[in-house]
Amino acid sequence: MESGPEEPLGEALPPEAPPRERNPGGLIYECINCGSKLTADQLAMTPEIKCPFCGYRILRKVRPPIVKHVKAR
Repeated sequence: MESGPEEPLGEALPPEAPPRERNPGGLIYECINCGSKLTADQLAMTPEIKCPFCGYRILRKVRPPIVKHVKAR
């Protein structure tokens, strides 16, 4: 065997993966009153479900622009 610096067994660190996004789907909510857009992460930071800009409590989920067509069988 070679007499060199030895690495401790069991402490090998895996290569670091790039950070993943917490919200890959990109859920976006829009305030009905002022029209400001919020992500689900921003909404989760508040203790109540309300717009942080105007305080209105009715938000709607913004739909993606892509329309799915499902073939009927």
